Amino acid sequence: MILLLVATPAYAQSRFEIGAAVTWTGGFDAGGVDALETRNSSTDKTPFTLFETSSRVTDAPGVAARVGFFITPRFAVEAVVEYGRPMLETTISNDFENATGTEANGQISSYVLGGSVLYHFGAARLVPFVSAGAGRLRQLDDAEINLVTATELHAGGGVKYRLSRHFGLRADAGVSSRDKSLAFEDMRRAVPVFAVGIAYRF
Repeated sequence: MILLLVATPAYAQSRFEIGAAVTWTGGFDAGGVDALETRNSSTDKTPFTLFETSSRVTDAPGVAARVGFFITPRFAVEAVVEYGRPMLETTISNDFENATGTEANGQISSYVLGGSVLYHFGAARLVPFVSAGAGRLRQLDDAEINLVTATELHAGGGVKYRLSRHFGLRADAGVSSRDKSLAFEDMRRAVPVFAVGIAYRF
């Protein structure tokens, strides 16, 4: 087993790698807004609060596709496309009219198109690696009304395990930082991202 793990694989000279994976992206607090109404009073000018809201974008599974090129046996560059469908969950509270129905949910289509640089620690059957890169985030609600595009930065690492001359398994864990998201407050947010998939070297 030790010899298998440290031996240099036959595909070490392969220059291209393609892969597909299932992903999981963490959720975040999306902020909230209050429904305000102007008072019918000449003495009190403060807005009247009809109700308050708080929102959260949920964790979401997704898929990813990658195309990579090995500049050297240890350094590689790759392009990646990720897609997920998180939910925007809004909770309504302190309703002045005590209306029923305190939640509103909406689906989001989330895309990330980006690139990364990878460094591999060796060329054995089991290879750890680190990665970093940037991309473009695009999020659109189901009604196709609210659209957000943002800059995305990511960093992380993982392992690759060779199954055969061409096929292998890959697992990634990292953080994705977005300067905007489909939320009620424009601010930079960092979310965890995990992926497990297969890779093909040629």
